[in-house]
Amino acid sequence: MKILFAPIGDPSNYQDVTYKIDNKEYETNACFRAISDHLGIDKVIVYAGLSLCEGCNDLKCCIDSVKQKVSNKIGSNFDLLIAPNIYGTKFIQRDRRNTLYFDFVYFNSLKILEQSKPDEIYIDITHGINYMPLLATDAIMLATYTYIVESVKDVALKIYNSEPVIRGNKGPYTIDNIYSEKITVRQALISLLSFFLSNDSRNVITNEILKVKQKNKEKNRTTYLCRPDLIYSLVNSLSGGVFPYIMLKAKEINECLKKLENLFEKLDFNNYSIKLVFEQGGVVYEDTMPIEVSYLHSLMKGASRITHENDEHIKISEIRNLANNYSVSDAVKYMILNEVDQIQDKYGNNIPDQPTLYAKIRGDVVTKPCLVDKRNLLAHGGLEERHLHLEGERGNSHEL
Repeated sequence: MKILFAPIGDPSNYQDVTYKIDNKEYETNACFRAISDHLGIDKVIVYAGLSLCEGCNDLKCCIDSVKQKVSNKIGSNFDLLIAPNIYGTKFIQRDRRNTLYFDFVYFNSLKILEQSKPDEIYIDITHGINYMPLLATDAIMLATYTYIVESVKDVALKIYNSEPVIRGNKGPYTIDNIYSEKITVRQALISLLSFFLSNDSRNVITNEILKVKQKNKEKNRTTYLCRPDLIYSLVNSLSGGVFPYIMLKAKEINECLKKLENLFEKLDFNNYSIKLVFEQGGVVYEDTMPIEVSYLHSLMKGASRITHENDEHIKISEIRNLANNYSVSDAVKYMILNEVDQIQDKYGNNIPDQPTLYAKIRGDVVTKPCLVDKRNLLAHGGLEERHLHLEGERGNSHEL
């Protein structure tokens, strides 16, 4: 399955020219058409800006207006999504930023990837204008990383761009592959985590994104959309391969993810509900959403893929699979695999069918589990002398 994303500007002045890819020529007024024909693309997604809207005073009219303008010029045999973008003083966000465009492209691209399940992803940035190709590319790449971690498979990503078209010159214009990479699950996971590693991003996420403004008079009370400690514990756990911690936090992870997805509901193109105010010949987006929300959503999506329906015990084989699939380095992977091998080699035949303390399996004197045991598990993530439920290969649960 091959999918192509293409952000575009105003297609009104697009003209028929000859594009050339790998010495083959295609005559069209849209570069992504040539790419689609040449590569045998299965699905084409075009992102147009809401600022193409003319003569309207509500969202539905604007969407219909943009669809008509695009189809009149470059047809309609592709999926057209209309993103909230800014354009001078005509279309602006109330906070004077341009973040809704990024969040819209990220969220809807991810949904499309999850539904289509492609093996190859392409982006054409030829027809984007101003900041749109840059933000769209970053947003689509973030969606791609998230999709790869969710699907646990390597995916090819390629970006194309054409030579600038000069009015009156029919070409041919060469379309170049300017970026190409086979992205592995490990690379995707590292990319998701890297955003959270700076102190600046941590301050923004903790104090501006997660912190919920109080509507009551309890000035000393602070509430959060999701617990900040959870977010950065997940970052550390994913970086260090502490998969048992992630599984123990399954319920909280899924609750946080649900809250984040509720924020994205207004940007779901199938249920578009952003608030627009038409004033003084322009349009103001009343809704705002920082791009950090997209990165948080991406992290929680990845973490939720690792969680387990039973947050009390897991199979030893599952820990092995997680180490193979989600370790950010070979050092982390082999540390975990070595410890799992030691447990299976030494105690595999002696592990009872019921959850049992690891110390008892080893024949140690068993004392009442204490907070130190839990601290060791969460801090180090190793299995030896940690307090952890495991299941044998027959599906029986064991507590280590």
